[in-house]
Amino acid sequence: MAQSFMTQADLNEATKLQKRQQFEEERKKRIFNAKQRLYGLDIPTIERQIAEKNKTRQLEQERERRHEEQTEMMQKIIHAKELEMEKRKRLAESDLNFYRCRFQNKEQRREFDLNDPEGMKKSKPARNADDDITLGISSAQIFLGEDLGHRERQRRQRDQQRAWLDQQIAERKQAENARLQSDRVLQESIQSRDQRLEEMAKSERKTRNQILDSIQQYNNELARRKRDERLRQQKQKAEDDLAEIYNMLSSDMLTENPNVAQSRTHPNKKIAFMYRGMTPEELKDFRRDQQQQMVERKKHETEQQLMDKQWEQYALNMDRELQLKDKEMERRRQKEYAKVLEENDRLAREQKLQKDLNDQIMLSNRVTQEFYDKFNTTTR
Repeated sequence: MAQSFMTQADLNEATKLQKRQQFEEERKKRIFNAKQRLYGLDIPTIERQIAEKNKTRQLEQERERRHEEQTEMMQKIIHAKELEMEKRKRLAESDLNFYRCRFQNKEQRREFDLNDPEGMKKSKPARNADDDITLGISSAQIFLGEDLGHRERQRRQRDQQRAWLDQQIAERKQAENARLQSDRVLQESIQSRDQRLEEMAKSERKTRNQILDSIQQYNNELARRKRDERLRQQKQKAEDDLAEIYNMLSSDMLTENPNVAQSRTHPNKKIAFMYRGMTPEELKDFRRDQQQQMVERKKHETEQQLMDKQWEQYALNMDRELQLKDKEMERRRQKEYAKVLEENDRLAREQKLQKDLNDQIMLSNRVTQEFYDKFNTTTR
């Protein structure tokens, strides 16, 4: 009911006030959180966690990639196997169809004569003659016991047996010839395979022997070169040693040539590592200079003793004067210290009076608990 009397400006103002209050509450949460205010975020930990997550993500991606590659490889293998099985299946079906077309025709069935559509055309007449062998008992043409065609029947049986025997012999000879032919072909293939394997083995042995010969020749050449190099180095080393011995024997160091120690850049300077001692003239000059230095040293010591005595007397006089100055300064320091004590007493009395005045008049309004309760109630 109250919202019906509010204008758009009032609604905007209420929205702004609500947003400000919400922002103030969020600001309180941030400021009054001591841990976040004092320490802030743990950046190294966050970076480490991010690095671990990235590493985990990379490992997961690598694992998925490998799994996909393995899956793809397995699918290819399965597809190849399926193609091979389909090919075998087609070959088996083709062989089966060829066998059916070749050996399982309708004409080759045992009951084909019952279902032959041309059976009436191919059928024989009911009787050819009295000795028709197709006539049975129910034909009532030939009766049992008459045996009118006994001789002809025996002749035909003998001819039939002879034909059967000739056919079996021919089939057996044909089978034997086929077996011998297959054995001969097999033996030829085995011999050809053995000959090919033997040729391959000979070629491999020949190649291996050539490689071994080349390696042996290379090793011999390398050993010869190393031996020649070692002899050359030994000869060179012996020559260098002889040259070094000759140079050492004929060097200025062993011959102790005094002119070698003279420096070419400075006429009065000697080379230390090539110096072999002084000449008699240099020793004479050295002794003369040494005597002169001893005389000068004694003179300098006498002068130094005299100067030391003068400095000792001067130091005694200065110590006496310093003691007098110290006593004078101590007296002045005690006077100044007494003045400072008097001034401090006066200031202490004035400070005490000022403190009593403040306690009695100016500091009568004490701070209560209500003053401290006002803290942390707002962020402003």
